[in-house]
Amino acid sequence: MKATKSRFFVLFLLFIVTAINYMDRANLSVAGTSIQGEFALSPTQLGLLFSMFTWTYVLSQIPVGYILDRIGVRKLYGVAVIIWSIFTCLMGLASSSLFTTAASSFAFLLLCRALIGVAEAPSFPANAKIISTWFPTQERASSTAVYACAQYLGLALLTPVLAFIVAHYGWEASFYVSGGVGIIFGIYWLIKYRDPLESSTVNQAELDHIRKGGGLGQNKSVKEKVEWRDINHVLKQRNIWGLFIAQFAMNSTLYFFLTWFIVYLEKGLNLSISKAGLGASFPYIMAMVGLLCSGFLSDALMRKGLSRTFSRKLPAILGLGLAGTMCLVNFFEDRPIIAIAILSFAFFANAVSNIGWVIISDIVPTKVVGTIGGFFNVSGNLAGIATPIIMGVILQTTGSFAYSMYYISAVSVMGALSHIFIIQKLDTIKLPSETRS
Repeated sequence: MKATKSRFFVLFLLFIVTAINYMDRANLSVAGTSIQGEFALSPTQLGLLFSMFTWTYVLSQIPVGYILDRIGVRKLYGVAVIIWSIFTCLMGLASSSLFTTAASSFAFLLLCRALIGVAEAPSFPANAKIISTWFPTQERASSTAVYACAQYLGLALLTPVLAFIVAHYGWEASFYVSGGVGIIFGIYWLIKYRDPLESSTVNQAELDHIRKGGGLGQNKSVKEKVEWRDINHVLKQRNIWGLFIAQFAMNSTLYFFLTWFIVYLEKGLNLSISKAGLGASFPYIMAMVGLLCSGFLSDALMRKGLSRTFSRKLPAILGLGLAGTMCLVNFFEDRPIIAIAILSFAFFANAVSNIGWVIISDIVPTKVVGTIGGFFNVSGNLAGIATPIIMGVILQTTGSFAYSMYYISAVSVMGALSHIFIIQKLDTIKLPSETRS
């Protein structure tokens, strides 16, 4: 019997939901200058607004990851998409007559972004769990790269669209459009997604293929008790802490492009909002290419018989090291085309390093991957708290983006060093509950 390809439809769903996820993270960046002007926000206040999403996103990761291991991905993920999309729509009301002062509008925007952060918390732990359930080990890096590249392709295609909407219909409309798209997809997810053993489209040959490669753990993990001694054991591993550091470094660059990037193009390179929206598409496209190169290269190396450790660490080390070149943009702020080319290369390299979730799905037992994925996402998204605020403070203090670029480059190099000196052989972690006699 020929195996079905149902897992690739699941991958398509992950691609779409990831694109929506990042559109709803980055739409504030596109509208940021307009919002700052309307409500007379300082750079520090704008940095706080950019980072507010991540505060609650980080705080929600661990409990959400635990819940994910207990109840599964279908209902939690679908409902989460609908909720974060509703609050995205509500952000457009900040300029309405419901709010009589700029301060009250700013507070409402902060509240909405905080609630969006809570609702988006299940996203990447759920993605990792779905990949470890639906895909065998030798397909996980490439499949992760495919869905993860949606964050960049979606931004490349949708940032100019959102910039056009902001320029012609007002910043409020950009939130109504992006939120409406998410609500529709959240309903579709609840209707279409199923775990492998519950799917009506997968046949036994495909199930055997997935099982042979270490998949199908999702249904078992939902029924088993998640023991905190197992979670504690995993968190004590040196490799896990090395991955935490590397993910923070990778996300520091990512969050620059999700928050201050459009503002930098407008104020640092003196581009109009329309030109900034168009110019922003090039780094996002290059990041998408980098992510695909990373995933397919890593899986190809494994298929050639090279070790998991070498196949996973090589893209991470090269990517994070080369992303450190982003500070060179400081020498070309009067030449926007060269500056955007440097940013595009740095974002490409950073995306090449985006292998952390693959390693998590490789070395963390499926039983606790949701919970550990929550901790992992906390470590990475601490950069989403730090980067926007640090950049805002630097900009307000110095009146220049230059030192911010040096900061991000230095953090990228730190991530490469973590892979070299802290992360060791990537063996699957054995849980105490599975090794007791």
